[in-house]
Amino acid sequence: MKQTYCIVLLFSSSIMLCFAQEGADVPQYKNQISTNLLLPFTGSFDLTYERTIANKWAVGLSGAIYGDDFGDFDTESSGYYDRTTNFEIMPFVRFYLNSTQTNGHFFEVFGSISQVEQTGGYVRNVNDQGYGVYVIGSENYIVGGLGTGYGYRFLFMKNRLVVEGQLGIRTNFSTNFFFLNVALVRTGIKIGYRF
Repeated sequence: MKQTYCIVLLFSSSIMLCFAQEGADVPQYKNQISTNLLLPFTGSFDLTYERTIANKWAVGLSGAIYGDDFGDFDTESSGYYDRTTNFEIMPFVRFYLNSTQTNGHFFEVFGSISQVEQTGGYVRNVNDQGYGVYVIGSENYIVGGLGTGYGYRFLFMKNRLVVEGQLGIRTNFSTNFFFLNVALVRTGIKIGYRF
């Protein structure tokens, strides 16, 4: 009887070791670079770098340069002037529901530093005598913001090729306004490479 238990124990141990070796052979990629496939249709471009820091957590940095047609998706305007985001830098933290090494859903929170161009409003210029003169014009300024997003990631070609569908919104903050600019950013279909 003892001999039978030993044989069953050795057999089950060898099976467990085989499965453990197969799991160890799966490569664990920590870095990912991706870009949005839909942004070029608006004359825009973005690039995202992501680094896995734990089983379900990743951090990253994304940058986007927006074209004139991207303003059609921006809600920031008023009867007096329009605001257009020219470029944006967005650090983010992403949480995967399954794992960073598998297909699955993810949520993210991100910050934003944007350059905004305001046109159609009154701008103060100083003339030669030192007086402030207001004219209708444009001005650029930098604002910060916060946003959140949700998406789903598919992995192909031994988990190296990434295809993501993502929806994200963010709002900009300034001393002059609060929750005025809600825009769809980090939204679209992304393709990337893991290494």
